[in-house]
Formats: sequence, C-alpha cells, structure tokens
Amino acid sequence: MDSEPVLLTKRVRLLISILISGHLLALVLPPLSVQTRGRIGQSPSVSNALEFFEPYSQALYIDRGYAFFAPDPGPSHLIQVAITRSEGPFIERMYPDRNQQWPRLLYHRHFMLSEFMHEIYQPPGPSVELLKTDRQEARYWSLLRARYKHVHRSIVEHLRHENPGDEVAVRRIEHLVPDLIDYQQEPIELTDKRLYRVLLDKPLEQDANE
Repeated sequence: MDSEPVLLTKRVRLLISILISGHLLALVLPPLSVQTRGRIGQSPSVSNALEFFEPYSQALYIDRGYAFFAPDPGPSHLIQVAITRSEGPFIERMYPDRNQQWPRLLYHRHFMLSEFMHEIYQPPGPSVELLKTDRQEARYWSLLRARYKHVHRSIVEHLRHENPGDEVAVRRIEHLVPDLIDYQQEPIELTDKRLYRVLLDKPLEQDANE
C-alpha cells in the first residue's frame, strides 16, 4: 500500500524558505564584504549584515572571501623582507614563497598573512583638511592606521627575533596579473619582474601630486 505524500503547511514552508535564504546570505556576504571594502573601511550595510551571520558562517567555516579565484582573481600581495646582517651577506626574502614554505599549508598561511597586511593597510594621515572638516572620520582614519602599524611592527619584531642582531625592513609588493590583450601581444611568464611593483607607504595627497 502506497503511503500518502506528506504535505507541508504554509508555516513550515515559510520557515524552510527563511532558513535557505539565511544560509545563502551567509555564503554570499563574506565575498561581498571583500568587494565592497574601500580605502576607509568596509561598507557599513554589508558589515552590519555580516556581523549578524558571522557566528553561523564561522561555525560552518564558510566565512571565506575567495576574491583570489576566477573569473577575475586580480593581483596578489606579497611581503618583501630585507635582512642586513652585521656579519655575512645581505638577505632578501619574499613571503609567501612556495619554494621556501613547505608543506603547502605553511605557504597558505604566509599567503593569508600578506593579503591581510594589504587588506588592512591605511595610508599615513589623516590630512589637515579631513581633521578640519570631519573629526570623527579623521579619528577613524587614525585608528585604522594604528592597527596597520601594529601588525607591521609585529611582523618586523618576529623577524628580528628569528634573526637576532640583524636589521630588518619590510615592504609590501603587488604581483599583477597580465591583461589578456597585453598578454596576447606579448606573452610573458607570471614571474616576470615587470609584473611586480612596490607599494609605497605614503599619504594619498602625495599620490595625487605625482
């Protein structure tokens, strides 16, 4: 004897729809937060929504940005380290480096660290004009700058601990992806030196004047 189909009430169907919609939002909001982040921080509306879903996303480990995947991964960001020894040769290292960091998980951890350092970067400031026109925004700028400097200092101090007695300097590097049209005209390796550029730590108004 065939069993009768189970009919869901409108209330149950509504509840299931809400749960599915909430799960989809928890999936979409983390990468959306990456794409809506600007020079002075994250989009307030996305940030507020993400804060609500964050415990659920973290519990299921779906709070990833995935901005470095196709179809448009964009440039990657590295940390270049210069170590000047009191005795011995000058050393220059790049983090991450798949030839140096092994197993792969270690490389991935360095990659996340370099991207995080770029993500939280805040130029020197705030400007005199911003201090005059918007003190609250200027204070927020100062807090973001202080956070970046703290992370930068932490990395330098760790490298000094690993290399006692040596001078350590750190700078950010951007590794560009070749444009399709340019690549078709002149195919180059992804490791070509022309695809790397130094990201200088300088005020925004200095960029505008150059």
